[in-house]
Amino acid sequence: MRLALLLGLTVALAGCGQASDQPKDAPKASPTPFVTGGWATVFGHAPETVSLLDRMGFRMSGYAPVKGVHRAIAQATPMADPSVSPVNMGNLIVEGDAARLNEVRFSLDLVNLETSPFAKTQFIRWVTKPMDQLGLDGKDAVTAAIQNESATTGHLTGADYRVTRDKIDGGRRLVVTFTRPEARPEAISGSTEPRKQ
Repeated sequence: MRLALLLGLTVALAGCGQASDQPKDAPKASPTPFVTGGWATVFGHAPETVSLLDRMGFRMSGYAPVKGVHRAIAQATPMADPSVSPVNMGNLIVEGDAARLNEVRFSLDLVNLETSPFAKTQFIRWVTKPMDQLGLDGKDAVTAAIQNESATTGHLTGADYRVTRDKIDGGRRLVVTFTRPEARPEAISGSTEPRKQ
């Protein structure tokens, strides 16, 4: 009798412990349920990706044909105090065809060197925000390349990336480009090259 009572009490306490732990372990609802395949899904569903970026605050233009490609452009965003001129600006352009994206390109125009360290920090957050929310890999490598302003290329699961630094009037431009592997120029030229006999 005493053993049965102790067993019952143990089971009851264990049940209470599980119930109290459950809310902590419950998964949070994802704001982007359609992205289940990482970069491949982002590239493979162009209109949905553009819509998601818009809802994340990038204020995207419509995804529409422009000079032979489909394109959407985010509203240029100050990466420092916009009242301090000149202003370091961040830009985002996505391009592809009607169904799939070929490229997602972020850029930062550093034209105010005094505020450039802060602008780079803001730019890193701006670039990595969708990577975090969409569950995309490559964040650490891209962050390091932006911080160091080093020319970098690499391969991720479902995407290639490239970070470049170019001179522009009054400063420099950092560009972070994510490309669908099948859309690389060499991949395209390789697929149309005649087979060697």
